[in-house]
This record gives sequence, structure tokens and C-alpha cells, in this order.
Amino acid sequence: MDVSFEDLEALVETPGAPGNEYAVADRFAELIEPHVDDVSFDAMGNVTATSDGSEDTDFEIMLAAHTDELGFLVDRVDEDGFLTFRMLGGHYKGNLSGQRVRVGPDGVPGVIGPRCRHYMNSEEKESLPEKLRIDIGATTPEDVAELGVEPGDYAVWDCGVTRLGNDRIAGRALDDRIALAILLALAREEDVDATVHYVATVQEEVGLRGARAAGYTLDPDVGIALEIFPVDDYPAGRVDGAKSTLDGGPVVEFGDGTSKYLFGGVIVDRQTRTWLQEAAKEAGVEIQHDLMLTGSTDATELQQVRGGRHAGAIAVPCRYSHSPVETLSMADAAETAEVLLSALNREFPSRDEIRRPR
Repeated sequence: MDVSFEDLEALVETPGAPGNEYAVADRFAELIEPHVDDVSFDAMGNVTATSDGSEDTDFEIMLAAHTDELGFLVDRVDEDGFLTFRMLGGHYKGNLSGQRVRVGPDGVPGVIGPRCRHYMNSEEKESLPEKLRIDIGATTPEDVAELGVEPGDYAVWDCGVTRLGNDRIAGRALDDRIALAILLALAREEDVDATVHYVATVQEEVGLRGARAAGYTLDPDVGIALEIFPVDDYPAGRVDGAKSTLDGGPVVEFGDGTSKYLFGGVIVDRQTRTWLQEAAKEAGVEIQHDLMLTGSTDATELQQVRGGRHAGAIAVPCRYSHSPVETLSMADAAETAEVLLSALNREFPSRDEIRRPR
């Protein structure tokens, strides 16, 4: 199943820091509107694109991918025209120094300048910088204002998506724009019996906030988060890292959480996992299973909100996550779409149809 690189490129080129996802939401709505029955926005900025099911069933499925990316919030302009900022989302400080950024609604170019190595002592050369600023070329607060930047503006890394060898790609914001591209690919396929809500959620990187609101409003029977799955299958990876790999197929999560005890996350219920596993078999796709122990997905909120529901996550393996060079395989993305399409055309299993004590 084809996941369009052109769709992905258009989505990555559009900036969307947490709390400022408007442009990404608009682009997604524009691309999906011809292929669904209804598109709507809520007050938070979530986009819901709905394909109505047949009259014979009232079963509803929510597929969620988030529009926000790691970003920065400008909180002050100092007397020399430098911008101080807060990190939005789970940044690693080692990824910040020496990076180009775009700031504010006009995308003013800037840089996060590293401290000059010539003036560092031995300890500083081996440590991460603490006092970083964004430099947009201004020398006074008045210069900053003339450039159209002010406190409260957002910034994102200034880079797009690049094709690598072996049908792999690298770039910023592939978490979670690849999932939005998968939603677009699914919406272009033929209608299925169930009602499907393709939802582009906001503020996932700062606490799954959009999913909480959208899940409450839609109250679907099943909620699936589409994500990237951080993998460590490269020389600098952790020895005890995740076992999934690029080109190993989609990752169907057992669960996720903010600690090894799976606090603050989701344990995927057996019916949802069986549904995705059987869909993969029918589609002829080899899947991977894993646990994400250092973060959570929109599935956490979808499972718990309102009266609770079946919920899970399927993800595209991704190297160098939460960096400007997130790297993944378009083949894995295509297979993720194939598994979901197969699932949408299957009945959801009952409690009696799953592996359980008899």
C-alpha cells in the first residue's frame, strides 16, 4: 500500500510546535477532505475527518495521529536581541546547539548558537550547554520587533525530510507526520463497514492533551494511536534498548509507560492486540511487538477517557527519535497502513474469541 512521500513532505514542511499546530491541521484537513464525508475542528485544534459506515453497523473506530512536533516557546527578548526559550516536548539538550530554527508566524530564520569551543575548559568541552539562546541577527529588542518576533512565539528546527538509501528517509517531525501520511493513505482506500474517524490530535508531545478531548467527544468503540516507535538498532544505541528494528515491520505495542512498571501509560487489551495481530496475518505482514518504557502515546488517553474503551498503538520503527534527523523506512510505513486497512475490514473480536483462561 502506497504511503505518499509527497504528502509526508508537505506535512513536514509545515511547522507545528505544541500549542501552535494550526498550519499542520489545516494542511491535513485540506489533503483528507476529498476522501471523507465530514471534516471538523474542535476548540483545541484537533481535526476529525469521518468516513461514515454502513447502516448495518454502529461500530466506530478512531485512528489518531498527532500534529505537533518538538519545538520551542520564546519567553523573553534580552537587551542584546537574543531570544530565551522553553523547550516544548522531550528534548535532548545535545540536539540543540548549532541548529537552525524558524521563529514566529513568518518563519524568521535563526540559530541556536553553541558556545565557542576555544573558550571552554576541559570539563565544559565534555558537557551539555545550559544557557542557550536563539540568535535571529537582532542587536536590540526593537530589532526583534521589526523582524516580527515577540515573546509567546514558537520555533521549530529548520530542516525538511531527505531521502536516504534503501527507501529510508530522515528529517524532523517524522514523529508524527508519517502517521498523518498513513491516515491519508487509508482514507483514500475504499470505504469500510465501520465508521472511521481519522483524527489529527494536538499537544501530544506535552501530555496527550488533544487525544483526551477528541476521545471524550467521539467516544469510539476502539481507539488506535498511530506513532513512531523509538529503536536503538545502530552503533550508538543503548545495549538495553528496544529490540525492534528498521525494516522489521510495524510495531504493535504490548504497552507503554513512563517507567519500567508501565506507570502513566497503557496496557493494550487482549482484544485490541488480537485484532491487529490477525489483521497482520491476513495482510501477510510480519509485525514486531515491543514495550515503550520511556514515554506514552495517545492510546493512554483513548483507553481511559469517558467510560473507557479498547485501545492500542501501532507504530513505525524510527531511529534518532526526538531529533532533527529522525530516520525510518517507507516500507515499514506502507506495511503499517496495510495492517490497519486489513483491521478496518475485519470484525473486532469478542471476549470469547481471544486467548484467555478457559
